[in-house]
Amino acid sequence: MKWFNDLGIKLKNIFFKSNSKQELINLKRGKELYLSNKFSEALLYFDHSVNSGFDLKVFKLRAKCLQKLNKHSQAIEDFDKLIEDNPLEFSNYYRRAISKNAIFDLKGQIEDLHTCIYYYKKNKNIENNILKNLETDLIDAGNYIEKIKNSVTSIHNVPYFEIKNLVNESLNQIKKIKLQNNKFKKLENKETHWKNPNSKLIITKA
Repeated sequence: MKWFNDLGIKLKNIFFKSNSKQELINLKRGKELYLSNKFSEALLYFDHSVNSGFDLKVFKLRAKCLQKLNKHSQAIEDFDKLIEDNPLEFSNYYRRAISKNAIFDLKGQIEDLHTCIYYYKKNKNIENNILKNLETDLIDAGNYIEKIKNSVTSIHNVPYFEIKNLVNESLNQIKKIKLQNNKFKKLENKETHWKNPNSKLIITKA
């Protein structure tokens, strides 16, 4: 009976390897279709990968694909899974904020942008373009809130001062990050300026 059990294990391993190989092919094809702006076709491949229990990172690809197809509620569900798996990854909060904005979830959008900033400032490499995108989204949201100031509670079920304060707090955080980043860069430039990599230590005899 041992030979029979061994045969079963070997067949299982062969099936698993061939299955994994096919999944990689499907995933690659899905990426190609996504980059070719063929989002509906790409989604079919991403759905297959997710249903096959492939790497959790596939959820990010599918979520971005769903956003392109304006299926934002489904995209949010995928970002929820990604955030649950890795709550420290700032980019997932930003992408989810885009979808929350699309479905008119103002409070959810601002909360996600706020959380995104919180985790982004812990990053070692701060990029100004990312801060600019966050700042632009918050300014746009702030302007919108001012326009509907008297009816924001009835429309979005959130008090005006609560959501306005969250926007202002987020913008202040961005300002602090920018100042800190600029100070760090100036210090780094000074160190580079004074450092001479070609200098040699010369020892003279007394």
